[in-house]
Amino acid sequence: MPKRAEDYIPWTIEDRNTPEQLELQQQLEQTGCRFGENCYISPDAVFSNATLRAGDDCIVAADALLRQAAVTMGDNCSINPMAYLQGEIRLGDNVRIAPRANLIAENHAHGDIFLPITRQGLTAEGITVGDDVWIGAQAIVLDGIHVGAHSIVAAGAVVTKDVPEYSIVGGNPARVLKNRIREYFREPLAQLCRKVDRQLETLVKSHIVNGGYVDTSDNQPPVRAWCDAAELLAMFRKPNPLMEPAALLQTMGRMQEEEIEYPVLCLGYAMEVMGGHLPHAYRAAEQYTGQRLREYLEGFDWSAQTWHAGHCIDCLGTAFYQNQKYFGQKADLDTLFAWLDEHANPQTGMWGSANAMETVNGFYRLTRGTYAQFGRPLPYPEQTIDYVLKHAADPRYFGEKNGTACNVLDVIHPLWLCKKQTDHRYEEGREWALQWVKKILDNWEEEKGYSFTLQLRDNPTLMGTEMWLSILFLLCDYIGIGDLLCYAPQGVHRTVTEL
Repeated sequence: MPKRAEDYIPWTIEDRNTPEQLELQQQLEQTGCRFGENCYISPDAVFSNATLRAGDDCIVAADALLRQAAVTMGDNCSINPMAYLQGEIRLGDNVRIAPRANLIAENHAHGDIFLPITRQGLTAEGITVGDDVWIGAQAIVLDGIHVGAHSIVAAGAVVTKDVPEYSIVGGNPARVLKNRIREYFREPLAQLCRKVDRQLETLVKSHIVNGGYVDTSDNQPPVRAWCDAAELLAMFRKPNPLMEPAALLQTMGRMQEEEIEYPVLCLGYAMEVMGGHLPHAYRAAEQYTGQRLREYLEGFDWSAQTWHAGHCIDCLGTAFYQNQKYFGQKADLDTLFAWLDEHANPQTGMWGSANAMETVNGFYRLTRGTYAQFGRPLPYPEQTIDYVLKHAADPRYFGEKNGTACNVLDVIHPLWLCKKQTDHRYEEGREWALQWVKKILDNWEEEKGYSFTLQLRDNPTLMGTEMWLSILFLLCDYIGIGDLLCYAPQGVHRTVTEL
């Protein structure tokens, strides 16, 4: 009986649940195979001492050969004509195996030179292929290999080493030719950089009113607009259009307050990126040493006001930084970090026990001004990642068009900081980060910048623009493509430590 043409392109078969096909699957199930819904196995595929456990919507084309094999497939996988599979092979979802590809998950043992190879038996480790992988025509994947998710094995490649996720590999032996993430974002990131570079001066000038900077961001002190403007211009190496640098530094210097409060978090950094510094040290910070510092830290209501505690420690850490760097006043960092290390929760990596949103925000604020600013390792980075990723999956804050600059920063900064110590659950964090890189790229408003509530585009501001550009850098740096951007955050959101 002649073979049917459609069995070589079975994805074109509309009705896969014919009586003949169901009967064939039932026969194969008697040999240990299992099939999900809407699968199609060509009658001309060859199963020789082989089992196949397939998810939904899987196909095996004519002349494919499964020999001495135990193959597991996720959903929506295909094995094309004349592909050859041997040994224990595990495929994720959405895997494509092209014609004449070979996945051979066994080897002849050959260590004994005095014994014929035919008598030394076989070794077998198995092959694992992640989700969303395309294995090209006539490619060969050898035993013990893991092909990472979202990767492409080029036609004719001989894969002898594990394939990193999002890679394109080719050659004999196969080597990484490209990273799919880098290729996808290379030009969009370059386009955004060119766009911001062209529009930034106009955008900043639009916020000058009566000889000073103003912004419509909610609940922000007036000094914040001056600082956001300075840090944005520093990112792209642009001159400040308001006044000459010396006059601007003098004007901003007069804005320094004695209290260690919110303005501490922007004014000193903004003056720093302009080549200056605060006119005097924060004298109120000098008292916090030894027992006085411990009493200060213990005085917060950590169970109910985690954000407030984190905010205050962020401000104090920044005052320590400014005092030490520019005025030679050595801060009692040993006491500070000893107390923080001791009181971090070993189960969550967090401080305090308020609701998740407040706890994660408090963690960001606390660690930004301490661990990140002074280059200290976190006490429980893996537990921190677990807690932060759980929060990042909450649709109340990140679903649909949700996701303010603060909420996203609260997630990516801890992930970025923890990545310096561990790769724990990095793949999950990367998938979350990739989604936000694309959202940021898609929501720039011409001549206006970014809204704090990014996807609502309801109020583009200096603050929103500075924060989202800084967040974009953190996201890109975390997933390994920060070098594709033409800028780096300056001031309060910088990513380098200087002490």
